Amino acid sequence: MRNVAELMEKAHELKEKGFTTGEIADELNISRETALWLVTRKTTKKGVPKDIYIDWSVAGSNPAILKHLSLALADLIRGILDDNGLSKPDVIAGVATSGIPIATIIAEDMEASLSIIRPKKHLWEPDVKRKLTGFILSNFSGVKGKNVVIVDDIATSGATLRDAVELLEDMGANPLAAVVLIDKKGIKSIAGKPVKALVSVGIVEDVK
Repeated sequence: MRNVAELMEKAHELKEKGFTTGEIADELNISRETALWLVTRKTTKKGVPKDIYIDWSVAGSNPAILKHLSLALADLIRGILDDNGLSKPDVIAGVATSGIPIATIIAEDMEASLSIIRPKKHLWEPDVKRKLTGFILSNFSGVKGKNVVIVDDIATSGATLRDAVELLEDMGANPLAAVVLIDKKGIKSIAGKPVKALVSVGIVEDVK
């Protein structure tokens, strides 16, 4: 997908399959605001959202490449722990959906347990007013009393990582840090927890 028309078509296709707007945002690696605009053409007071579309399916569909990228993130984690004097993680928490295979490889490499976070973003719809909350999938490791590192594929605004930190703290865990493959926001920390990415991208704008 190289243009807005193709993204819009894909967003509508996912909506027809029953995806929430939050899940569409996750599937297309875009913000919730961008996903909402693609589906409804509704804008906020800020106008049409600015975003960067990222397709990493070439890497995601190749187990060998995915393994190398995940191991590179494991090395990033070790560097964060050393630089900040942090303990070794007991648990690697992958953010569903695309963070799961990455977190699985990292957990094995670092001899840690694996936990999976279903982020509240997946439940998000613009007209739903009830309070949303993420949760830890019960078939994977618990996090209470554990040192945890959060893993995701892409950070768009930092909201999902922030929600993950809050969720883990509410569940009695000690979130140490977060790592992502690609950062679209230039995030250095979330809620006081260090964040690092293999690749950071951004929009170049005129200085007014």
